[in-house]
Amino acid sequence: MEKKYDFFWKTMELCDWDKEGDDDLVLKPVVEYLSKQDDSAIFEFDDLMSELLYHLDTKKLADQCGKVDPMMCDDTFLYSRCVALINGPSYYEKVRQGKDKDLWNMEFEALIYVPQEAWALKHQRPADEFPHFPPMSFETGSNTDGWK
Repeated sequence: MEKKYDFFWKTMELCDWDKEGDDDLVLKPVVEYLSKQDDSAIFEFDDLMSELLYHLDTKKLADQCGKVDPMMCDDTFLYSRCVALINGPSYYEKVRQGKDKDLWNMEFEALIYVPQEAWALKHQRPADEFPHFPPMSFETGSNTDGWK
C-alpha cells in the first residue's frame, strides 16, 4: 500500500474494537484524535478515505456484492466498501484485488461521517457545516473508469 495512505491507516488503528457492535463507539477514538488535529489533517483524512473508497468503486466489485446481496443498492455497496477500510490495509488490498468476498454482507456506514464529526467536535458546530469536499467522490458509480 502506498505511503501516502499511512496517515489514514495509522489513524484507523485507534479504533476501539472492545466496542465492536456499536460502530460509533468503535470509531470514537478516531473522531477524538482527529478533533485535536489541525483542520488540514481532518481534511487529509477525508481525502484519503474518499480516495480509498473510490478505488473500490468498480463494476467487478459491485458484481461480487450483487451476488452476495441481490438487494444491493448504491448505498449498501458503499457501506460494504467501508468494511474494507475499517479492517486495515492488507484486507483492503485483498478486497481491491477481488480476493475477499466476505465483506459484501457487512456494512460500516459510520466511517464516512468521521471527518465531519471530528471537525464538528473541534469547532463545536453542526457536522452539516463541514466545509470540505474531497477531490474524489466515494459515491457509487463516481469511478467511471472502474465501471467500464
